[in-house]
Amino acid sequence: MRGIDREVSYVQFEHAAPDDTWVEITNLFVSSFAAPPYNESPGELESIEQWGRGQLASPGGRLVAASHHGHVIGFALSQRLDQDTSWQRRLNGMAPAQDAVITPSRTVIVQELAVDESFRGRGIAKQCVRELLSNRTEHDAVLGVFGQALQVREMYGRWGFLELGASPIYGGTVTLHALHHRLPWTA
Repeated sequence: MRGIDREVSYVQFEHAAPDDTWVEITNLFVSSFAAPPYNESPGELESIEQWGRGQLASPGGRLVAASHHGHVIGFALSQRLDQDTSWQRRLNGMAPAQDAVITPSRTVIVQELAVDESFRGRGIAKQCVRELLSNRTEHDAVLGVFGQALQVREMYGRWGFLELGASPIYGGTVTLHALHHRLPWTA
């Protein structure tokens, strides 16, 4: 690990997380996804504090928060695929790019992953995903990446995730690429 990485701690939450953790996650989420290449609406992004809590409370829900000197600098959030009908519809509508059989009750979705811009490139995202996917009862993991986030998609490819397919979202203005990995994930 590089110097700063030794000062990063990772905490897993199952079912619920403290309010102050959600405040920091919301701030990080907004700063990460309101910026290029995503350019999403900050007002809409702030709603993670509500829907994120619901995902964490659902089956397969897990939150990993990476902290540096007591402040959240990265996080990953999951829930099981059978808890998210929009993801199920999206996957069912894709022409699969590989021979993967996805069983919703045995698949976890990496719903969100973000790292503070000043801490990127230090392995924090990978460790958040490692913690998120460790000791899972599910057999598969899926996640989505916006088409314009080519570097992020390439990062997941280096981690062994394979493309399942792509679908238009937001009225066809964005392409979402669905990626897959069998569990356990050992990257």
